Amino acid sequence: MIIDLKEHLPVIIEKHPFYESINKKLMEQVNSLSFKTPDQLNHYTNIRGGQAGVFEPYNKTVKLIENWINELIAINLVRNTSDANEPLGKYFFWFSRLNDKKDQYTRNHNHIVHATFAAVYFVNTPKGSSPLVFTTSGKKIKAEEGKVVIFPASLYHKVPQNKSKDRVTLACNICF
Repeated sequence: MIIDLKEHLPVIIEKHPFYESINKKLMEQVNSLSFKTPDQLNHYTNIRGGQAGVFEPYNKTVKLIENWINELIAINLVRNTSDANEPLGKYFFWFSRLNDKKDQYTRNHNHIVHATFAAVYFVNTPKGSSPLVFTTSGKKIKAEEGKVVIFPASLYHKVPQNKSKDRVTLACNICF
């Protein structure tokens, strides 16, 4: 599905058909990582929770998400199915973890300096998980496991204060 926001920019929203098994494997990876706080990252992050980088070579599960996102962009935005199996750009992934502690949110920001597109894949979304909000239009995207949101890097977005334990996303910048 593609939605068109007030900014007249396309946003792809899809749910992976095998998200349950994918998310189980991703959570195993998440639980083995050391998440850093904004202080530990010298505040070079908009995430006011935990952040952990995912470095190449990506494991099979992250690579599967990368290939799926690439295919969605090729088919829905580039409109060229021959590009669906070829990498359209360079992908840079990280995990974000927000809990129900005070001040766990993501600041309003965009990715225009770093990417052409950005994506958020919802891995773990217990009851009370905050939505992804596109701030110019006010459009809220419900946090649902297995859902990916792919959008132009210029779109400002945020995550309001989280009210759940262990809201986990896999995000990426895509550089063409």
